[in-house]
Amino acid sequence: MSIIGIGIDIVNSHRFKKLILNYGFKIPKRILSIKELYEYKKISKKYIFLAKRFTAKEAAAKAMGVSIYQNMFLKNCEVIHNLKGKPSLKMFGPVYEKLNKLKIKKIFLSISDTEKYTQSIVVMEN
Repeated sequence: MSIIGIGIDIVNSHRFKKLILNYGFKIPKRILSIKELYEYKKISKKYIFLAKRFTAKEAAAKAMGVSIYQNMFLKNCEVIHNLKGKPSLKMFGPVYEKLNKLKIKKIFLSISDTEKYTQSIVVMEN
């Protein structure tokens, strides 16, 4: 196996707090998948949840060499967790097709956050 791409992203989580205050539910609707929106509604620190999802998706897009605004990337990429809480990415629609085209077989995701910053890194292998 070889590495196809690596992506990393970091944001100030309070940026998302301001976006939610200014634009309300419009921001999560642009960034989150349907399942993620359902989770978002139940979370207390919504801005941190949103920052984590955004950085993970942005890092994945960088690893794939595409824009997050291309082919509805944000809504067709989903952060999921296993029973132990380990995050991973699930992709569908045009994003999944791009994964197949790049022959990506394995995706590694790590998300770190503090009260102020959120960072994600994605490594993709064939």
